[in-house]
Amino acid sequence: MNRHLILFVAHGCGDDGGCGDGGDGGGWRLTALGSTEYYPLPLFWKIYLPTLAGFILYNEYLIHIYHSFQWAELECETDSCVKVLFVADPQILGNTFDSKLYWPLANFDSDRHLKRTYKRAVQHASPDVICFLGDLMDEGSVADDVQFADYFSRFVNIFSQPTANTLMLYIPGENDIGGEGLETAVQSNKVFRFKQYFNEKDEWTAQAVLRFINANRISMTLPPNTTPAADGEESTYTVLLSHMPLLRWTDEFTFKALDDFQPNVIFSAHEHKSMFVKTHRNRLAQGGVTFTSFNTERTNRHAVAEFNLDYLRDTRELLEFVVPTSSYRMGEMKIGYGFAMFDGDKLRYTVLWTAHRFYQLAVYSMMLIPMKLVCGQIWCGVLKRYWCCCRKRQRNYLPLPLA
Repeated sequence: MNRHLILFVAHGCGDDGGCGDGGDGGGWRLTALGSTEYYPLPLFWKIYLPTLAGFILYNEYLIHIYHSFQWAELECETDSCVKVLFVADPQILGNTFDSKLYWPLANFDSDRHLKRTYKRAVQHASPDVICFLGDLMDEGSVADDVQFADYFSRFVNIFSQPTANTLMLYIPGENDIGGEGLETAVQSNKVFRFKQYFNEKDEWTAQAVLRFINANRISMTLPPNTTPAADGEESTYTVLLSHMPLLRWTDEFTFKALDDFQPNVIFSAHEHKSMFVKTHRNRLAQGGVTFTSFNTERTNRHAVAEFNLDYLRDTRELLEFVVPTSSYRMGEMKIGYGFAMFDGDKLRYTVLWTAHRFYQLAVYSMMLIPMKLVCGQIWCGVLKRYWCCCRKRQRNYLPLPLA
């Protein structure tokens, strides 16, 4: 006698044509006797919801605390100590270039991440001076006055002044005043607008110890030439601020900036990476210099570099740091803030690296997959046989011979 096993093809629905009772995320399963029965899925929610909550807690809060614990501590040793925090290329997103449906969510997430990391960096560094090294906005150079005012409001909400005594310095980038190409050439009205909103100056002084000079390579302008420091002012050190790396080009502008102000150190941005160069003045005329990565390897990510400013001045050596971008929207995985301390004749510098936001967003995307499946099943149960692909169908019984 031939014996057969009856296999029932159920397509995930019951005998009544429904796809579940539509409330508990359950489903249909095939029993050993060939019939179907409905079963709930409480185990799914018991696993999924705590897992999702754990990821949110870690990605939005704990990861920032974890990174801040790894940052180097810079302690003052003299009374003339000045701590400086550098913010490079935040480029808060605009509303023109990205016209996709999700742009409000992208702007919200980018602003929120910048605000969280900036707050952590300020709490850790307790800076006396905060320098913004240009490209403060992504669409500042193409924005009209109404849009620029809106971007400025968002910017000051993200990067607020910690205390009334904190000196806030702002210099423009090509995305703020133009100059990136022929389409966005530098225009005087955009330069004036940036100065009006951000109170940009040619020169700042911090605690009579540091002198900050604004070297604008985009518009190729320098502050008026000043008289070199007198003998009684040798303790004042000059810091040159430039959006674009100054020593990257060995042209007339670079030599004029070096000869006029004789900077002890240069801080720049624009390239979105952490780099530095230390070279002698005479090497510039021999074809330029090569920048090397700074604190990008896992073994030395939080190392502190120390230099003697008097020695650099006496030997005519030049030192420039390129600060990495603070925004994950620039496409860089390694983002952070520059942190320098001028303590007497010593300069200490490190990078405060922050979380890799792209990894966190990838985790959120993966967590949406099971949620989509469950929501699709619930939606199927609501529509049932009228619009759902899971409506009642003709059963097919396929005899399978057993050997």
